[in-house]
Amino acid sequence: MRSVGFGLRHQWNYDVLHFYFGQTFLSPGFPLSENAALNKFLSYLTTSDLRAARRLGKKLFMTLQGCDVRLAKEGNARNAWTMCAPEHCDMYQRCVDILDNRRRYLVNEVLPLFDHVFYLNPELGHAVPNGQFLPYANVEIEKFAVEPPSRFGKPRIVHAPSNASIKGTPMILEALRQLQSSHDFELILVEKKTHEEALALYRSADLAIDQVLAGWYGGFAVETMAMGKPVACYIRDNDLRFVPEAMRREMPIFHVTPANLVKDLGAILDRRSEWEARGQDGRRYVKRWHNPEHIAKAMLRAYAARDNGFQLEPDNT
Repeated sequence: MRSVGFGLRHQWNYDVLHFYFGQTFLSPGFPLSENAALNKFLSYLTTSDLRAARRLGKKLFMTLQGCDVRLAKEGNARNAWTMCAPEHCDMYQRCVDILDNRRRYLVNEVLPLFDHVFYLNPELGHAVPNGQFLPYANVEIEKFAVEPPSRFGKPRIVHAPSNASIKGTPMILEALRQLQSSHDFELILVEKKTHEEALALYRSADLAIDQVLAGWYGGFAVETMAMGKPVACYIRDNDLRFVPEAMRREMPIFHVTPANLVKDLGAILDRRSEWEARGQDGRRYVKRWHNPEHIAKAMLRAYAARDNGFQLEPDNT
């Protein structure tokens, strides 16, 4: 209720309103019921501030994070490997039964009221065809010292299972268990740590393994790349059409696939001589594509532009 009160009192003082996670001041969760007439009334009510803002000439932007708009049933049908499956996500059946309908309402009835819609995971481009991919801006790179992987000794592999089933942690651990008989390495699992403690563990590692089900890398990968660490992750080819071509071309991540995880991780371990160069590429990639300063400048240009167009100009220094 505090956000509702704030929005009704203060949002009219701004020229640009930028919302996140599919929510606005009047709608913390877009309602649906069995009663069509009630749905129509609630839909009108919860978008009334957006429609009023448009009439007043305000610019409306939305950034979608993931499960605010990801359609679980469609994703499960489209992808051979996905976190949107009953064996990987406890919320899957609730998504199919209830939440997917709310997300469709968001896509069909609410997002068209916005001048520009962004999404942080390229998979969301399937659900939001008029949106635009936006890279993460979670790292102030100048605050991250380069700590390249060691060339000698037992390599240290870091993985941060913030949500083990969704990240595919059991699959990663099983693949590494099978590789123990042929490869010598130390595994660091980062759990229940403060952010500073986690960063210290990342800095001590030689190779980072991110996630193997989402089809894209997360903030953990951006942080470790900023440190000059090589990163392994499952990147879903079918989603890359929504990523800028230059960004796709420069992506330094070691690609792994869930179906061949033992083979793929084994090949990466066998190519340790490449890790330092791959880490250097990752540092440059983060500076070019995930630089908060450049993303913020591009966003300010979009706010001011008549057509609200967003054009990220990567850092070439």
